[in-house]
Amino acid sequence: MKKFVKVIVSAVTAVGIIGVAAGVYFGYAKTTDETKAYTVETNGNPLRVAVISDLQLPDSTDKTTHQYESFEKTLTMLKNKGMDALIIGGDFTDLSTKNAWGTYKEIYDRVMADSEKPIPLYIMGNHDYWLDYFTKSKEIATPAKLQRRFTEYTGEYPYSHKIINGYHFICWSSSNGSYDKSYTNKDWIRDELDQAVADDPNKPIFVITHLNPSDTAYGSDEWGNSDIADVLKDYSQVISISGHSHYSVIDERSIWQDSFTAFTTQSLDYIELESGKFNGSIPKDAYGNTIAEQLPACLYMEIEEDKVTISRLEANTGNTLKEPWVIEAPFGSEESLSKYTDNRMNTNQAPVLDRDLTVSVSDITDINGNQQKMISFAAGSDDDFVHSYKLEFQDENHNILEFDEIDYDNHIVHYDENGDKISYDNENYNNGTPKKISQVLYFSDYVLGLNHMSETVELRLPATLPENAKYVVITAVDSWSAESEPVVCELKQAE
Repeated sequence: MKKFVKVIVSAVTAVGIIGVAAGVYFGYAKTTDETKAYTVETNGNPLRVAVISDLQLPDSTDKTTHQYESFEKTLTMLKNKGMDALIIGGDFTDLSTKNAWGTYKEIYDRVMADSEKPIPLYIMGNHDYWLDYFTKSKEIATPAKLQRRFTEYTGEYPYSHKIINGYHFICWSSSNGSYDKSYTNKDWIRDELDQAVADDPNKPIFVITHLNPSDTAYGSDEWGNSDIADVLKDYSQVISISGHSHYSVIDERSIWQDSFTAFTTQSLDYIELESGKFNGSIPKDAYGNTIAEQLPACLYMEIEEDKVTISRLEANTGNTLKEPWVIEAPFGSEESLSKYTDNRMNTNQAPVLDRDLTVSVSDITDINGNQQKMISFAAGSDDDFVHSYKLEFQDENHNILEFDEIDYDNHIVHYDENGDKISYDNENYNNGTPKKISQVLYFSDYVLGLNHMSETVELRLPATLPENAKYVVITAVDSWSAESEPVVCELKQAE
């Protein structure tokens, strides 16, 4: 499919943003491109747009890293599948070093050498503004310098507006590597959105940011940005595409609708989930092995006049993860925005555990050589999937037991006077106080893919569990926080 491009001067004159670090002026970088319009010959087929994010290529020339192989395999898969445009939602690099950017360019140029290049729709993420300590990188990480580096290696500017077959794609990078105040250029984005609405109020407008608009898709409560949400809420036909959180797209909360549509894609590197579970926000199995790198994922959009179809794919293979999300015309209407709302929890069914469930406790050795205890039982079932498990422990009289909270490395968790956790390697750790808990939460193994979830749940028990624990109360929880009926089981040591 051949692509033709013409340049249209944007109503907003191309501007440079002053790079500022620690309040000091460090230079100038052109950051905003002119609006460009493209025509793609689709021969009556949908416009195809691939979506990847969070490559996080390391400061290395090693071609055997997980990140190198994941990006190479994913890009190859998408090239073979066919794409008219490619969204990369930021965090190309882990630390924005020349080695990391060189790795990106080496892989991209080699994989795409014999193919027509997709239209690039690229933004910078927070990691693309970071460098290692000066003593190692010998560079000062100013926004202007790293914006120029982004342009040098990608050929793109941090802020751009492209029109492909009449569909507007607005690339809204963060302005620095922070979170809360990195999307403050609201006048620019509103002007671009107003142009898109004036051009065709009936078409979806795709806005690409690294951070999620706050309180929208899964992960945006912890990792979202309120400035993004404050703008997009005024444009109902917007379809917001973001990355950053690394949360799994298997979870149906990864798409959200209310005043506009928002969905997030997953990292090509590793999955990260919400905090508060014993096996970690980057989940581990009972032995301490990470399960977070085994299923990188991406999205594949097919855009038609009457609908936008978003397929969720295993990034390295292209295998379908779940049924696609479909956003239907009239875009931005109340009808169109009613499909993926939080009201989905009202029709959700709670998980189920076998009422005759039994458990066994085994002695295991973790990957660090530490002796641990593991509990095993039959997995619960759900109309979608079991997201997590809650365990409570009882003595012989069925009284709930309390014990010191502990982390996965067997350190007692300490809290400061404000109730914040103190890291074990923090100099103030011993000044903190432990906290008693009465339940332990775990992620299930759904991050491996629903077809790879084990029929047997294996969870590491906390080392602080009292010796008089006689029973365990198990509850299965789904992604909408619906809970199964709890099941009480006797704790029995495996023979």
